[in-house]
Amino acid sequence: MIDTKRTIPADQADAGTVLAEDVRDRSGRLLLSAGIPLKDKHLRVLKTWGVTQVAIWQDAPPSATDDCLPSTTPPPPIDEQSYHQAEAVMRNAFRHCDLEKAVMHTLFDLATRRLASMIQLKAQS
Repeated sequence: MIDTKRTIPADQADAGTVLAEDVRDRSGRLLLSAGIPLKDKHLRVLKTWGVTQVAIWQDAPPSATDDCLPSTTPPPPIDEQSYHQAEAVMRNAFRHCDLEKAVMHTLFDLATRRLASMIQLKAQS
């Protein structure tokens, strides 16, 4: 199952619910950080500070994830011009990174291929 973010009225939040976003009071002061599971004391804090809505993580129903499975068909080949345009943009974006390191080179390559695909799709439409 994949988690989805949902905004609910604060008074409907239950203990154990995980916050998807920071909760702040009206003046912007941080009350509760994103990612924490709510406890009864947190629910009292929400009520005390007049928080009306909270963003929570909620499990998506299994049927909603069926369409999110990765495709088994390979992506279309990227033309050379689109790849070179994407590579120029990514070289600038990764200019402070050591591309000799395997992880950075992999990230660079993935980002370049993704951008090249987007450039190619835009050129076709």
